Amino acid sequence: MKKINLIIGIILLPMLSLAHGYWLEVQGSGKVNEPAKIQIFYGEFENQKRETGKLLDKMSEIKIYVLDEKGNKTEISMSQTNTHWEGVFTPKNNGFYQIIGINDTREVQDFTKHSLGIVRPVQYLRTTYQAGEGAGEQSVANLMDALVKQVGDNILISTWKENQHFTKVKVRIINPEGWMKEKLTNENGKTQTKSNIKGLYLVELEYIDKTAGNFKGKDYQTVRYRCETTLKVQ
Repeated sequence: MKKINLIIGIILLPMLSLAHGYWLEVQGSGKVNEPAKIQIFYGEFENQKRETGKLLDKMSEIKIYVLDEKGNKTEISMSQTNTHWEGVFTPKNNGFYQIIGINDTREVQDFTKHSLGIVRPVQYLRTTYQAGEGAGEQSVANLMDALVKQVGDNILISTWKENQHFTKVKVRIINPEGWMKEKLTNENGKTQTKSNIKGLYLVELEYIDKTAGNFKGKDYQTVRYRCETTLKVQ
């Protein structure tokens, strides 16, 4: 049995390595009135592979917003480099900032080779930034959302869909070394895992809505919602 499982694992490895996605990173001093860089990457997080060049062109429709503790929402202007998209915001007050990304305007795609058919893809991104003192709570910002925070050695995950707890849904957690784990949320849309090293973690959530429709004049069979949340474990 162990030998069979090992063979299956080897067969599946190439599939996992081809799992491309988007994620947010933030670089800053953590001080008020000092700029922080918001960066969007595209590639294979589990392999720390970042795509470059023209492959990043399609990220132009991803809109980035910063939410402060009072709920004020500011859109951040993003520009493309050879390795990522980047924008800057400057926190004016001590506290907790949520950084939200959304692309709900992408054209209908033919994902037949991925066994998904004709799909309308919707992408959500999320991370947080702490400036100075103070603590704040995350709030649901998108139709589907995954709120992630560190409490001691635990990573706590809360999932939402249409402002309701997203129950019994799989989330995928990837640590900075590419280690991956899948967890199932409970009846309150929550789950958790231990952090084994410091660094940037990625939590992935996906939902396929099989309601067909038409978007921008093109018919689709399903809507694929994806949410990628990054958390920097200290």
